[in-house]
Amino acid sequence: MTDPSSDSPLRLRESPIELGPDLPITAYYAMEPWQPERIRALALYCSDGCWGEAFDEFCQRHLRIPRYDRWAVPGGPACVAASAEDPTLLRAARIQLDFLVQAHELERFVLITHFGCAWYGQRLQRPPGECLPTQSKDLQAAAATLRSWFPGLRVDAFLAMRRHERMSFHQVDVGHK
Repeated sequence: MTDPSSDSPLRLRESPIELGPDLPITAYYAMEPWQPERIRALALYCSDGCWGEAFDEFCQRHLRIPRYDRWAVPGGPACVAASAEDPTLLRAARIQLDFLVQAHELERFVLITHFGCAWYGQRLQRPPGECLPTQSKDLQAAAATLRSWFPGLRVDAFLAMRRHERMSFHQVDVGHK
């Protein structure tokens, strides 16, 4: 009787992890090789997939933080600016960020909010342009919250805008340390 996992390419390469015979057939092999070095930066932005590629491009090319930790949630930085609105959401955010700061040795947070965010549109019942002042205040509040939780960590904030199919990123002054 042959071992069903012996056909696995991982098995053939002497994988240090025993995957066992119950692993399903491989659906896809990534072209990007595993890179264990930590960048020590986390980008917190909205989960809207229409913006995802632009967020990656901005962080990787402009900010020069490849392989940054991603935390994508509806409304992005709003989740750590929501203390009065939803303490349960804020507590969940704190637990997750405490873990990431410690386990991934984070040194920097990048906060990105974007024009036309559905989270703000629904919450405020306003058109995109009228949501921008609240989004800006939330960036300020999120930066202040993160600095109080994690003194010494760098916090940068940006507003992503869209004009037709072109996207741009604009730094928002949220102070430093």
